[in-house]
Amino acid sequence: MFGRLAFVFLAAALTVRPQSFDLATIKPTPESSPPASIRSLPGGRLETQNVTLRMLIKWAWDLDDDRLSGGPKSLDDVHYDVVGQAPAGQLPRGAFQRMMQTLLRERFHLTTHNETRELTAYEMVIDKSGAKVHTVDASGGFASSPFQMTDRGRITGTKVTATMLAKVLSEQVHHPVEDATGFKDAFNFTLEWAPDSDPSSNRPSIFTAIREQLGFRLDAKKKAVDVLVIDNVDRTPTGN
Repeated sequence: MFGRLAFVFLAAALTVRPQSFDLATIKPTPESSPPASIRSLPGGRLETQNVTLRMLIKWAWDLDDDRLSGGPKSLDDVHYDVVGQAPAGQLPRGAFQRMMQTLLRERFHLTTHNETRELTAYEMVIDKSGAKVHTVDASGGFASSPFQMTDRGRITGTKVTATMLAKVLSEQVHHPVEDATGFKDAFNFTLEWAPDSDPSSNRPSIFTAIREQLGFRLDAKKKAVDVLVIDNVDRTPTGN
């Protein structure tokens, strides 16, 4: 009986063991680097360019600005290029993000805890004008990088869902966005708006653009939200 229980506990431990890269290199971003990007490539390879620690943490835990708290201002001071090679085999959805969590804990000594806070959040619903996105067949699955932001104030999505769009919008409006549209089809879209950094732009605000161009709407509300709080992080990673 003891042997059987020991096997069960061992199997459970192996199931929840954090995933990690087989090999990962971290280097400071050189000057004149391309814009920030995080890309998954064939062969289980992840490449990030020109990303800050804050960006890496937010991506690894799938957070918007409001749901990441604490940490020094230096989280935004240094930019990094990270290359990670995943173990061989089929990668489940979210595997790269879990591997990045492990890398941040091991190489940057990141420690965190969770808190529940009441924050402003948005529900994305279908506007009374009706959805205006272009539906497509998603039977072939989803691309690893379905969103492109070629410049500030412009996002294109290829074969995405409303839930995926809500997560991307969270980053742009700096508050959690929850999909409450009930829209099940995959779709393509282009969204253009006036970014905060360009007040002279003649484009509409992002909230107006979402309603007019996509046929969705963001409704604000107060909501209890799970927040990741940084207790400690080192700006300089351990060696490659």
